Amino acid sequence: MLELIKDYVRISNNCLLEDKTDVYEFDCIIPDTLPDMQKVLAVDAHAESDSVSKTSGGINLYFKINYKILYLSDPESKIKSFSAFSDHSLKIPVSAVGDDDIIKVVYNVENVDTTFINSRKISVKTSVHTDVLQKCATEIGVCTGISGIDDVQLQKSTIELNTVSEVISTSFDVDEEIALSIGKAPYREVLRSDARLSDVTYSLIGDKLQLKGNLIICTLYTADDMTESFQIIENEVPFSHSVEVENIGENISWQCDCFLKSFNAEAIADSDGELRLLRIVANIAVEGDAYSVYQQEYITDAYSLSQSFDLNSASVPCMLASDSISGQFVIRDSAVKPEDLPEISQIVNVTSCPGQYKCTSENGKFTISGSILCNVLYLSYSEECPIASFSSQIPFVQSIDCIECSDDLSAFVSVLINHISFNIMSPAEIVDVRDALGRICASPL
Repeated sequence: MLELIKDYVRISNNCLLEDKTDVYEFDCIIPDTLPDMQKVLAVDAHAESDSVSKTSGGINLYFKINYKILYLSDPESKIKSFSAFSDHSLKIPVSAVGDDDIIKVVYNVENVDTTFINSRKISVKTSVHTDVLQKCATEIGVCTGISGIDDVQLQKSTIELNTVSEVISTSFDVDEEIALSIGKAPYREVLRSDARLSDVTYSLIGDKLQLKGNLIICTLYTADDMTESFQIIENEVPFSHSVEVENIGENISWQCDCFLKSFNAEAIADSDGELRLLRIVANIAVEGDAYSVYQQEYITDAYSLSQSFDLNSASVPCMLASDSISGQFVIRDSAVKPEDLPEISQIVNVTSCPGQYKCTSENGKFTISGSILCNVLYLSYSEECPIASFSSQIPFVQSIDCIECSDDLSAFVSVLINHISFNIMSPAEIVDVRDALGRICASPL
């Protein structure tokens, strides 16, 4: 009797569940301890994930949007700042969600619109782009032989399979006190402090995943001097963290992502009682997957002279995880200031995040096209609007070579921005921006 001999293997697959943009409204109220507002100067927004829950009908996403607001006070006409946040949820319908399925969510703020309501309240509309990826594992039977026929001849081949064998999701704090350099006036009030991760690397040392990187911090503050001048300082804080893992070895491949989950900065007194120290507390999230990589043999053809039979085959989607599918490049473009905003005196900071992008595969390479969203915060010459901000989109196209790439292969793309540099080309219109994309990683779906 003719029988197929099978090996039952476990494979992992990617499924892009959602790729959408929604607008979220929020009424932002000034804290009672701050003076009234006469004009909104700048609003910055950042979305962060709170939790993910699985239900029979789909996946529930819970996240918050953190706001940093700069405004001109009334009647003193001084620059004041405060923070606020709004909680939101989003339901993603899914036909089937397993208990062991891994859900990855990426939020990016694409645009922020503000409306002045009264001296104590502004209305904010925030456009958030959400990417949701589901990683699920299934068991399949792979035909490796045929029994019951003595003269059967087999043609075999091998394929590389990847299975998620371990998942880590943790976070750690970076708590530092940074002293002002000599010659800088002490703090009177911290108006805004932005932070981003740079040069993040990871390596396996024994049974620990070692992470290293830098926290780049840019702080705008009013100085404790005669004129209460605006001052800008930049700091770089190195960090390292280790995570104990179970899956190590030559056939294990780790892929990790780090992102800044929360950040806070406040001026504190030094030993002399002067506000010359900046205490920063950052919470950095770490998400990583361990992939077991192994070779699987399977039958591609079979033939017998004594018995006729048909050998049918079926294609099974399988995820490909490879550290070689990555690229790095620098993009350069001009961010044009809207005509209704005052001229640029000095750039405070440029923050950026990936906008919408897509990935196509053909001729042995992935091509990623999309845009980088830049938000420019600057000082002006205007007394009525001494601080202002504007946003701009910088398009990019980048190709990554991949031997395994075929025309019908789709991929989930992760875009990380490693460095940002800028300079003023014209005080009236243009800021020159360079973004170094530290890693563009394509994980085939």
